[in-house]
Amino acid sequence: MLKKFLLAAVLLFVLLLLHIGISTEKGLTISEVAKPKEQFDFSKITEEAANSLKEYIKIRSIRGNETQTAIYLQKILEKEGISSTLYVHPENSQRANLVAVLPGAKKGDGIIFCNHMDVVEVEEKEWSHPPFAGIQIQDRIYGRGAIDMKGLGIMQLYTFILLKRLGIQLKHDLMFLALADEESRSKYGAKYMLEKHPAIFKNYKYLLNEGGTGTIDVAIKGSKIFNIQYAEKGILWLDVQAKGKTGHGSTPPLHYAAADLVQFLQAAKRANQKYTITDTTAAFFYQMGLASPFPNSFVLKRNRHPLFQPILESVIAKNRHLRAMTSNTVSITGIHSEAVGINVITRNATATLDIRILPGVNPQKYLEELTRLAQKYNVSIKVRHMEPGTVSDTNTSLFKSLAGVALQQNPGAIVTPFLSPGTTDSSFFRKHDIQCYGLIPALLTDKEIDGIHGKNESIRIPHIKSGIKILFATIQHYNQ
Repeated sequence: MLKKFLLAAVLLFVLLLLHIGISTEKGLTISEVAKPKEQFDFSKITEEAANSLKEYIKIRSIRGNETQTAIYLQKILEKEGISSTLYVHPENSQRANLVAVLPGAKKGDGIIFCNHMDVVEVEEKEWSHPPFAGIQIQDRIYGRGAIDMKGLGIMQLYTFILLKRLGIQLKHDLMFLALADEESRSKYGAKYMLEKHPAIFKNYKYLLNEGGTGTIDVAIKGSKIFNIQYAEKGILWLDVQAKGKTGHGSTPPLHYAAADLVQFLQAAKRANQKYTITDTTAAFFYQMGLASPFPNSFVLKRNRHPLFQPILESVIAKNRHLRAMTSNTVSITGIHSEAVGINVITRNATATLDIRILPGVNPQKYLEELTRLAQKYNVSIKVRHMEPGTVSDTNTSLFKSLAGVALQQNPGAIVTPFLSPGTTDSSFFRKHDIQCYGLIPALLTDKEIDGIHGKNESIRIPHIKSGIKILFATIQHYNQ
C-alpha cells in the first residue's frame, strides 16, 4: 500500500527542495531541537534490531497469522521486563494485536508507536532471494515486510526497548501498538481495537505510523527529503453492474449491458475533471513558483488567479501525481462480461471502481451524484467500502520535534508535509481525535521504494540505525 504514494511524494515535492520546509512554514529551526543528553552508541541496539527483523520476516503473515507475530514480539518485550497484552479478535484466533506501554509521569498527550504485522503476497519466482528467509547480504536484509512494515515496526520496538534500558523518565505515556490486518483495511486490527477497546487510547494525543518516508537521490541527484504524511484521501470502492438482453453481435441494439457499462465508466471519469486548489495546495504551488524559473514562477505564484488557472490545470493534467493531489480520482480496476462467444451480446457486465476523494469531500454526497449518473445508463452501484479523507494538524509539538530531529541528524535534508493518495491505519485514529503522522525515518533509494509490495523488498542495516536514532531523539525532545 505504501509504494504508490511514497513515489508520488518525491515527485510532488522535488521543486520545493530549497524553499518548503518546517523551518520556514511552521517557524521551527534546527537549533530548537536539542541533541539527546545521553551520548549513546547505537551500534549494539541496531545489531539486535537487525537480528530480530530477520527472524520476524521468517514468520509468514500474509494477510493473517498475526497471533504468531504478536507472540514473537511479546517474547522480545518479556526479556526486557516489559509487560504486554494480546488482543485476539473473537472471530479469528489467528488475528491478534499487541499493546505495551512505557508509563509517563503524567496522564494525557501520550504517543503511540503504531505498526502492522501483516504483509502482502509475493511472486517468489521474481525474487533474487527467498522472500521469507530473512537473508542478510553484507548490510542489507531481504524479505517481504523488510520495509512495509516489519522494518519500521522493529525500529519502533527497539526505540521502545532502548528508552526502557536507559531508564529515561517520560513525561507522557508511550505505547507500542502492533496491529493486524492493515493490508485488508483493518477489520481485525485498528477498527476492532478502536471499536471494542477504545479506553486503551484515552490518554494519547499522537500516533507515529507509516505513510511517508525519507528519500535520497530520487528524482534529483543529491536530494534528501523526509516526506511526513499528515493527511490521506478518502475511499469509495464500488461494484458496478449493467444488465440487458442477449443478442447477435451483428445487429446490436442501442442499449445493452456491456455498452451501457462502458459509457457509464467514461462518464464517471469525465465528471471528475475539476481540480481543486485548497489553501494547502495553493501554498504548495506558490512554493513551486519560488523554485521555478520565469515564466513558470509567475504563473505558479498566482495559482488562484482566474487568468492563470487554465495554464496551471494543463500542467496538472499531464502529471498523475499532481492530479491525485488536486482532484478526486476514479480508477477502473476491473471489467468483466459473461462472454459466451465473440458474436454474442451478453446479458451482464460488471466493473470495479477505486475512487479516492480529497479531504473535505463528503463521500455520501459524492456517491449520490454518481448514483444519479449511473441511472442514466441503467447501471447499478453497490458500495464495498466508503470513508472520508482525514487530516492532522502540522502545527503541533510532535510534528515539529519529528521534523527538527530528521533535519538535525541529516544535514542538507528537506522536510515536507505530505498528503497521501493512499490510506493507512492512521485514518481510523484521526477519527478519534488523535493526531497522526507517517514516516519511515530513513533515506531510501528509488530501488528500495520499488521493493515495497514488489520484488526483492529489502532494507539496509544503516536504515534501521537511522530510524532508531530519529525516533529515540524525537521522543526525548517531545518529553523535554
